[in-house]
Amino acid sequence: MSIPPNNPPSGNYYAAPPPPAKSGSGGCWKIGGIGCAVLLVLAIIGGIVGVRSVKNQLAHPTKGSLMGTAVAAGKAGMDGALIQKAIVSYHAEKGKYPASLLALVENGSIDGKLLHNDLDDSPDPAHQSWRYFPPKEGDPGTTPILEEPYHVTVGSSTQPGRITILLNGTSASNSSSNSSAGQ
Repeated sequence: MSIPPNNPPSGNYYAAPPPPAKSGSGGCWKIGGIGCAVLLVLAIIGGIVGVRSVKNQLAHPTKGSLMGTAVAAGKAGMDGALIQKAIVSYHAEKGKYPASLLALVENGSIDGKLLHNDLDDSPDPAHQSWRYFPPKEGDPGTTPILEEPYHVTVGSSTQPGRITILLNGTSASNSSSNSSAGQ
């Protein structure tokens, strides 16, 4: 049985049924999704700003900030280790400890720039930051030979600190209100 071409059937047998009526509860999901997306974007922006701030403090430490002081103390500690090695090498070469740190510079053992660091309150690069205590022959490895006093300012509170390098090359750093008693 075929349908004659000039007489189409009455009614539309091939049309899809009408869509269901929209529910009013979909708006909450949209608002929640948009809110989550906004929070994610803000978190990403905050992370980028935080990373840039840390990188900036590492590249250009400012003494007034806690992180800047920590970076400067780390660099000063590495410089102190180099000075300690030069002191020990000087002793091995000459049979005596240098009378001053300037003797190491004159000897060519270290660069004079190591004697001044960012923890020093004096901006003069010729100012010697490290205090040197020449050890006596036969002193134990635990004898302090270098000391770098500094202070940490957080908010309106200032606390003294100190980096100490021992004859055996170990170091100690402290920051407390009692650490400046012997200065």
